[in-house]
Amino acid sequence: MTDQIPALSESRVGALSIWDAAHVFEYATSRFTAIHIAQMTEQNPSSAYRHSFVQHLIWEVDRFVTPFVGMCAAMNINTSMPTYLRNVLRLAATYQTEGDRVNLFENFRNCPHDDVGDAISGHRVVPRYRHCWWTAAFHYLPMQMPLRFSVAEVKDLTAEHFKQRPALGLMMPEPIIHPRSEDPLLQQLQVLRTEVARLGLDLGHLLVSKLEATGAAVDAMNRLEQPVDEVRDAMAASHAAVALLEQDYNNGRIGTSPRGNPFPELHPFPISGIYENVTTG
Repeated sequence: MTDQIPALSESRVGALSIWDAAHVFEYATSRFTAIHIAQMTEQNPSSAYRHSFVQHLIWEVDRFVTPFVGMCAAMNINTSMPTYLRNVLRLAATYQTEGDRVNLFENFRNCPHDDVGDAISGHRVVPRYRHCWWTAAFHYLPMQMPLRFSVAEVKDLTAEHFKQRPALGLMMPEPIIHPRSEDPLLQQLQVLRTEVARLGLDLGHLLVSKLEATGAAVDAMNRLEQPVDEVRDAMAASHAAVALLEQDYNNGRIGTSPRGNPFPELHPFPISGIYENVTTG
């Protein structure tokens, strides 16, 4: 019975669920991070390299980001797009509307990853990507990338990405569905209200996690309390035993001589008597 019920993260082959969109955006973020790392290794890029790079970058946006942003907007869904991907999308959109007046190559090169620390682990870069044009001499070749991908093909690419790092499959960003309003102003207010609610939930989760960590630390300290008490008791017993031994030693019950004098006094030699005997002899 339970085998016939699909999981929340599953959807039909050609359909796009809110979980699919979240995973696609994670996949796109990983691709753009790998592209950015490859760009940074090119110390003196030629004009041909720059031109072809921008072409391929726009291709990435048009295949892995823009269609799914449109689908989410049509479904009135916000999947909490990663910050880096949101910045890249803004740069690409500015270039597509302003043209050559915007230097997309340099803007993308200077787009930071500071919000995640280590970009490779933070944006989940994997060893292998399909259609990884940035690993070849792409600027010497004509544009040979696929003109389009179906939803099913992108989902396959995303699944292949997650298989290279299985732990990523458990990291599902929580989707947000905004209430729909015909008035644009009210719609924006609804979005802001939903975002504030999301921030409140995130803060609540953070506080809960901190409380759980604090509780675990208290439990660990409580578990250590008994061993510490036992060590203290052992130290007190040791001190008592040493004091008893010291008392017995002082009272002569330890190290007694056969004559019953435990600590015979060492009298000084009778120097005067010896001197008299020597002189009279």
